[in-house]
Amino acid sequence: MADDVPLRLGFLMFPGFPMACLTSAIEPLRAANEIVGNKVFTWKLVAESLAPVRSSAEVRFEPDVSLAECDDLHQLYIIAPPSGKFMDARRGAARLRWLDRTGVVLGAFSGGIFPLSRSGLMEGRGCSVHWCYEAAFKAEFPKVKASESVILRDNRRITASGAGAVFDLILSLI
Repeated sequence: MADDVPLRLGFLMFPGFPMACLTSAIEPLRAANEIVGNKVFTWKLVAESLAPVRSSAEVRFEPDVSLAECDDLHQLYIIAPPSGKFMDARRGAARLRWLDRTGVVLGAFSGGIFPLSRSGLMEGRGCSVHWCYEAAFKAEFPKVKASESVILRDNRRITASGAGAVFDLILSLI
């Protein structure tokens, strides 16, 4: 990536996603752009459709783009509750696999590791799992290496267990 090209991030929101994870990612990026004086980072809110997505705090977010239309990202992070599932599981997982094949770094914040793992893209890889989801995660995904680390990078997968870890992850990215 050239130095003058902003790092383009996407945040794939599932209904009931933890809003603190989203704001912990976007605010440091916004501040970094402000301090530098130009857009070093850009981001898009992504959802399976263009319908508003309600967070766990009952705040609605309007997606900038649908998952099917996001093809210009460098990194895509899934933000979801553990119960988060694609409305169309086959199509959603296929789109994530396509993004992976095209070089997009995929990641997950908090319960977002569940839909990312359901897509089949985490088998044999390590990931960060929030302590409160650990037992349920290990039961559902025995072939994924759950870690107690709050941030885990495994090749082109980046996972963070909760909002504090997301903030630290983004600071390290900056």
